[in-house]
Amino acid sequence: MIDFPQRRIYALGIITILVAAVYGSILGHGFVWDDFDIIANNPLTSSLANIPKFFVSEDMSDGPTGYYRPLTYVSFTIDRAVWGLNPIGFTLTNILLHIATALLFYRVVARLFSREDLALAAALLFALHPIAGETVNFHAGGRNTLLCACFALLSLLFHVNKRYLPALACFVPAIFSKEFALLLPVIFIMHDRVISSDKPGWRTYAPYGAAICVYLSLRAFTVQSAGIVNRLDLTGAVWTAPQVYVSYLWNMLNPFNIKVMYDVADRPGILSLLSDIGLLALIAGAVYRFRGKRELLYAAIVFFLFLLPVSTILPLGITKMADRYAYFASFGFSLALAWAICSTPRKVALALLGLLLITYGALDIHRNGYWRNEQTLFSRMVADAPAMSIGFQRLGIFHFDRGEFAAAEPYLMEAAGKKDLNVEMLMGSASMFIDMGKPAKALPFLARKLEQEPANLEALVMSAKIREEMGDQAMAQSFRNRALAINPLVFSMLTERALALCRQGEELTARGDLAGAERLFRAALRMEPTFVPALIDLGGIMAEKGNLNGALTYFEKARSLESGNPAIPYNLALLYKMMNRQADAEKEEREYRRMKKNR
Repeated sequence: MIDFPQRRIYALGIITILVAAVYGSILGHGFVWDDFDIIANNPLTSSLANIPKFFVSEDMSDGPTGYYRPLTYVSFTIDRAVWGLNPIGFTLTNILLHIATALLFYRVVARLFSREDLALAAALLFALHPIAGETVNFHAGGRNTLLCACFALLSLLFHVNKRYLPALACFVPAIFSKEFALLLPVIFIMHDRVISSDKPGWRTYAPYGAAICVYLSLRAFTVQSAGIVNRLDLTGAVWTAPQVYVSYLWNMLNPFNIKVMYDVADRPGILSLLSDIGLLALIAGAVYRFRGKRELLYAAIVFFLFLLPVSTILPLGITKMADRYAYFASFGFSLALAWAICSTPRKVALALLGLLLITYGALDIHRNGYWRNEQTLFSRMVADAPAMSIGFQRLGIFHFDRGEFAAAEPYLMEAAGKKDLNVEMLMGSASMFIDMGKPAKALPFLARKLEQEPANLEALVMSAKIREEMGDQAMAQSFRNRALAINPLVFSMLTERALALCRQGEELTARGDLAGAERLFRAALRMEPTFVPALIDLGGIMAEKGNLNGALTYFEKARSLESGNPAIPYNLALLYKMMNRQADAEKEEREYRRMKKNR
């Protein structure tokens, strides 16, 4: 007979081995999506000396986010110090954090309900459920949740053991990893008032309140408003929240329905709304009916509580639903499912658990492949949400960045036809078509931008210059007149602004922030599409990134506009050497020396 401590060791080993088996294949995956802006191209994560900055300044590399998650950035900085920019290290950290979370969940359930069988079943179902896959695979999107979950479970474990100081010590890093942990005191109170027979005094919770006040003060000092309060839509949330709750529950019950992107209707039909509310009411009634079952009550509270912040009550941008949002809620679902399985005869329970784990594991391994690289991820996104623009837009950018213009064009045009295309993406799409040498195809994007922002000077100036290049002088003059009516100095100001952006971009390039520099150079070209310094700088960025054909396109365009600029043959000589075109490199070197001699 296996004694209790040995059984626990075996349980922990089983959880670790199964998670490692399911997610071990993702160690060869690369960075995707936001990983580049938040990790790979972010100069703040390049040095351990920057760690204090994360607690007192917001990462504004891509504009204000409204988020304050300093410990997440600390973890990325440590990973980068250890592994450099090798994605394997960041992936390994995510896998280890998921294993740690599953092991802690096992210990918490065992401690709360004194049932090792229930604890092991719940931890295994949680660890292998496919809804956790996005959190593990997505470095930038999942790390905050994994860190928060680990520290939150540790805090809960210490709290139920009445070790309040260690519980507080774990609660603090949990809230500095992700805002979800702010709900943890609700779980503490629920445990103490509903489950535990020993009711501590209310003063027990005062230190958690003090920690929250410190956190909120630092957050208010550090984070620039992202307009979250102004974008609150409580009326819309009344319509969409029931749909989101039911959708998450259905995805947990039927993991074959899980997607990398969900197309959530802003206003579902009245029948759909009523059916969702009815189903939620039935679930609430069932929980009330079985309220004597502490496991079910606990599971329901955890599920509904941790879905509340992501049920569209708070604005979530384009991603109204995501599997990573449901990571905490899946604790509750897994506990309820484990309780149902463990309520059956032992042989039936083992068969059901085994079947579910095999199904979950197979789905995990299959779905892991979607996160291999950006092409596989965004291709899946297009398949999962064909009515949304984001997958098409991101695939277009993916091919554009590689100089694959013919492949990029259809995706960008498909994105343009979607109603949800972000207004901020319109100018970027227009710029890409200009870079591809197809300015006429930029015009629909600019027209759409002007429909939404009629006084946008950047769009007016770009439209004027494109029309002028096309020989449509009347339309060009019309756009110029509209721009001049808004600001008589607009054209000279934009040229000066483009020059200033190029200088800032060159400073970022010198510091190694290629992504930030590229954004500035592209912004300069939006203001002055034929601005040669920006074209040369962008060509240099493309070469640094290994996109040699893209670099050649920019240098050749610069030469067509200003053939006497010696910087062009100088850069072309360097580029041709990288392309192993020695004869062309020598020709450009001679041209460069000739130009310098004649100056």
